[in-house]
Amino acid sequence: MSSSYQKLDQALTDLIEAFAEIESDFDEEVEDDEEFNSAIIEILETSVENALEEQEVDASYLAVILSALSEALESVDPSAFDEEAAEESEDSDDDDDEEYDEDEEDEEEVGEDEE
Repeated sequence: MSSSYQKLDQALTDLIEAFAEIESDFDEEVEDDEEFNSAIIEILETSVENALEEQEVDASYLAVILSALSEALESVDPSAFDEEAAEESEDSDDDDDEEYDEDEEDEEEVGEDEE
């Protein structure tokens, strides 16, 4: 069973590395984000089709694998799929800075009033 875990670890590592290489290659060639995303999707579609044929499985089996992988990733990092939370977090960080600045101003005004 240990061999299966090692194969899965290696496959995920290979996937991440290959995806990063593809992104890097296309990032240099393509200037438009929409064109970049389309190129990446096209490559992924070809890879999915090839893998399904080579392994002689249907798309629903791959969907089960990807669903389980998504659940595992969400367990590792719940914010991984939560774009709104990430954006809100960035906004709240900015708001916190503004609130901090306002609090400093209020404290300065209070100090002046006491004098």
